[in-house]
Amino acid sequence: MSGTGEGWLGQWIPSKAWGQNYLINGGVIEKIVDLLPVQARPVIEIGSGRGALTTELLARGFEVIAIEPHRESAAYLTHRFGADPHFSLLEEDATTLDLSSLLQAGKTGVIAPGDITSPGVPTPPGVFTPAVIGNLPYCVAARILFALIRTARAGSPWVLMFQREVAQRIVAGPHSREYGLLSVVAQLAAGCTICFHVSPGSFSPAPKITSSVVRFEPRPARNVDWNALSVWLTRIFSMRRKQMGNIMASMLSADRIQALRAAPPFSLQLRPEQLSPEVHLDLFERCRL
Repeated sequence: MSGTGEGWLGQWIPSKAWGQNYLINGGVIEKIVDLLPVQARPVIEIGSGRGALTTELLARGFEVIAIEPHRESAAYLTHRFGADPHFSLLEEDATTLDLSSLLQAGKTGVIAPGDITSPGVPTPPGVFTPAVIGNLPYCVAARILFALIRTARAGSPWVLMFQREVAQRIVAGPHSREYGLLSVVAQLAAGCTICFHVSPGSFSPAPKITSSVVRFEPRPARNVDWNALSVWLTRIFSMRRKQMGNIMASMLSADRIQALRAAPPFSLQLRPEQLSPEVHLDLFERCRL
């Protein structure tokens, strides 16, 4: 039941600056939507582009809130789906939105930025967390994921497509070369699984790399300063081959180092890539006290 609805879009040239690679393989589109639970209402679609996933979602009865920053894409989506009462559009940048607040808008049609609460405003108790789906532009995919993580709370899954190398970093475990900042933060916020890979020929224009679809199962909301944690982990993993004792000595005061050595939460001879996400979080919180 998939489709791309060319029509007046036939001469539309995808923008390299926006990282536009449109999904055109109907079988892949159906496999992606299959990863959503049938009871997921509504679904936030990030980067709707030509509406290939949108078409499949609406055909299956999902309520779709599309987030599309590109003006021509937004105009096309409004032209194509604007009359559908189950379709809403927000012409905004997904990297800067508190995505969960979309549920509080309570409107259909085009959603104005003023309908959305500011980042950091919590979702009221009892409000259902939406599912999220998207073929993410490669150039901003990690930033979009961090925007989701900042508002993560247990609920419906996120089904997102990344370039394969980024997907491998997301799901990587300790002791692997790919394990790092993205692995730790993503796995603290959600359970992460690569579901399948997507070949370049499934897109127009065809990228030079393989993509991967990752399903996230958000964990209960955590009282974590995700921005501060990301800055901390960036410093930690910039010295990934050093032992943690030496890294801490370069980052903390003498008193903090002495206290850490007196009651270490782990062997200070270990390296950053050997610590689990939970241990990294525990260390961050200890050192912020």
